[in-house]
Amino acid sequence: MRNVGLYCLLFIIVFSTSFLVSGQGRESTEIKRIDAYSKSVDAFVKKNEKPHLIFADISRNAKPKWRKFASTDSLEKFRESTETYIIANNWMQNGKIVLSVFTLFSESGDWAKYVYSYFRQDGTLAKAETDYRTFYGDFVYLENSYFGAKGKLLAKTAEFKDLDRKPKMPDKDDLKENAHIMNAVDYYKSVGKLPYAHLVR
Repeated sequence: MRNVGLYCLLFIIVFSTSFLVSGQGRESTEIKRIDAYSKSVDAFVKKNEKPHLIFADISRNAKPKWRKFASTDSLEKFRESTETYIIANNWMQNGKIVLSVFTLFSESGDWAKYVYSYFRQDGTLAKAETDYRTFYGDFVYLENSYFGAKGKLLAKTAEFKDLDRKPKMPDKDDLKENAHIMNAVDYYKSVGKLPYAHLVR
């Protein structure tokens, strides 16, 4: 990541706990609508804890190779012999994916990243929540991105906390070390663009 981007991120976090790309009028109303929708999906998931679709990238190189698993147990059995560092759990309503939760982690176990993608019934991305945790610098980076039905970024919030979830601003060196993972774009603008969309049945 360019140093300019890093310093811009620092500026955003230091001077404001949230950065709104646009928060006026119709878009402000849409953001509230998206938050209400994502909360309803969260409530649905809480009642249906087991994901409906489970995928994992079983490749050990740069070229992804996604595989579908029948259950969490079958995935865990597979991982006893071959570790997977990217897992995606998916929940469906009315036959449509409404939430995809990506779990990414390092072989050393020093960081983990969770990306929650909330999709509308028409398959478009409504909201992406990122939760990045690292022992290098001992901090958590939380980011929420809101999208219009046509894929436009409506708003973004970002904040740092320590591993106990208390406010914390990491130092410059820690940010620089983690920036390439922390700020990587891991959201997909529609269900059809998910890397395992061809495996969905």
